[in-house]
Order: sequence, then structure tokens, then C-alpha cells
Amino acid sequence: MLRKDFIKNLSFGVLAFPLAKNSLTNYDSGGEDLFKISLAQFSLFRLIRSGEMNPYDFAKISSELGFKGLEYMSALYKGGFMSDSKFSLADAIKFANKSNSLAKEYNQENVLIMVDAEGNLSSENSSERATAIENHYKWIDCANRMGCHSIRVNLYGSNDPDPWKKSSQESLNSLCEYAKDFNINIIVENHNGLSSNPKLLVEVIKSLDFKNCGTLPDFGNWCITEDEEKRNELYALYRREKPPTDDEIKSIGDICIEKNDPYEGMEIILPYAKGVSAKSQFFDLQGNESSIDYNKMLSLVIKSGYKGYIGVEYGGFLMGPIDGTIATKNLLNKTLKNLI
Repeated sequence: MLRKDFIKNLSFGVLAFPLAKNSLTNYDSGGEDLFKISLAQFSLFRLIRSGEMNPYDFAKISSELGFKGLEYMSALYKGGFMSDSKFSLADAIKFANKSNSLAKEYNQENVLIMVDAEGNLSSENSSERATAIENHYKWIDCANRMGCHSIRVNLYGSNDPDPWKKSSQESLNSLCEYAKDFNINIIVENHNGLSSNPKLLVEVIKSLDFKNCGTLPDFGNWCITEDEEKRNELYALYRREKPPTDDEIKSIGDICIEKNDPYEGMEIILPYAKGVSAKSQFFDLQGNESSIDYNKMLSLVIKSGYKGYIGVEYGGFLMGPIDGTIATKNLLNKTLKNLI
């Protein structure tokens, strides 16, 4: 479970801002007339990774923090984000049944499953790609059992645009064909690499003759080219048993070499959205995300006509996971209240 009485005693980090009295509910109804607000389980990644929280505490914590929906992170139930452990269909069914029971107990809606570490769907190697496709089938079954509308997939593999596009099309085509009878969407997040090239991603989506294919626009994750040495150093920190400290993460620095404009990218992929992730990392003293203009981002979401869940996904390290999640939720609702 979480650290004791975390809601009563929230301590903010280096770049945190002071919470106002009753700040947990100040903006709870900001955008609820147009959007429901869900919690992305990645926000709690560090607590789960350190053993302070069990992944099956997700529904309880989401309810306590005032969220309506759950966006699961598959890797946390396999042993961790960078784990190579296997997860069979039988394991997945147990996960689905237990998660259903907990979601019902805490009056939460299962929204989607973010699928990671199941192979490279955009690999140029056909055998590797076939294995990755097969590995995703169980999560489609899970999503169906849980009443989710989608699974989120990553298009990792080739770094060459033409092979990447062809491999991505073939994998998505297979997954969408399989998922259509389950009434599940296959949605692609701009998750760095060529998936963060919005025009290329849209070319892939538009080339498929499936209504259950779409995007999961994320406010962040617009890095197209990474510093490989820094990336490997960062991943090594995540792979080890002991979670990385803030200082260790900061010492690596920015791993991105080439980045797409986030607002232009969002505008391009939002018309195909079947979900939206409100990413956050850094906050100023006024409670605004200092690296992302939430007003501009949410204006684009509203303009696109998207109507569905917006997921809160805190990915920073300078606040605790709960603190950062609450700060993001407050900022999201405050901004929506001013825009709607």
C-alpha cells in the first residue's frame, strides 16, 4: 500500500507549488461536463516498482484521488516495465477477473490497457513481428473481458521510415482484424521514435481499412531521435531492482536529440484519437506545467471534437507520484474550467 495517510500529509518536491486548502477537490468538476478524467497507472509506477504499492491497489487509489476511470499498464502485472517475464493467457485472464472485481468495488470504469514490452510491432524482421503480434492477442482478450474500449500499442522497431511504415501497417492490420470481433480498438500513442512523426503515423492509420484503429495523443513523447548512450543508461536504471533516485535521473540529462513540435503534432493526430493522455513532468510555483502549455494543448483537444476520457499521466521525478498526480489533475480541471 501507499505510504501512511498520504492524502493527509502530502509533501512536495523541489519544483513543487504549495497546495491550497481542500486542493484535492478545488477543480474536480472543471471539465466533467465534456470529459471524464481517468488515471494512467504509469503515474504510480515508482510506488509500484519500489514495492510501496501493489498494482492491484490501482482502483482503490484512483477512487480515493477522485478519478472515474482506469488506464492499466500491462507491464506492471508482468513484473515491471523492463521485465522480460512471460505472461500467459491464463495469467492475463486472472488479471482481468481480479481487476474487474476491484473496479466494481471502487466504482471505477476500465478504460484501456497500455501494452508494453511485448515485442516490436514495427520490426523489419517478419518472425520477430509475428511474435509481437501474437503476444498482444491476450491483452485484446483482457480488454474485452474488462469492458475497456482499447489497448494502446507501441510502434517500435525500424528507424527507417519506409520499412517502419510497411511493418507498422502489417502489424496493425493483423491486430485490428483480430480485435474487431472483440469490439476493441487498437490505438497508437506518439511514444517517441517514428511514432512521434505525426504525418508518418497518420499515413499508417489512414492506410488501414478498420474503424477500430486510431491514436492516443500524448501531450509529451515527441522525441523522434534519442541519444542512444543516454537512453541505454536510463533504461539500465529502470531495469535494476532498486528504483532510480531523482538525482540519478537528472544526472543523465535530456536524452532527446531531435524533437517534433508537440502542438503541431497533437493537431495532426487528434482527429484519429480514441483517447488522450495529459502528460506532465515539471511544475512551476503557480501549479502550471512548465514544459507544456496546458491551455494550448486542451484548446486543441476541444477544437478537434474529441469527447472521451482524458488520462492523467504524471511522468516526473521531482515530486512524489501521488503529489504529481494530484497536481496534474488539478491543473487539468482548472484549465478545462477556464476553457469550457
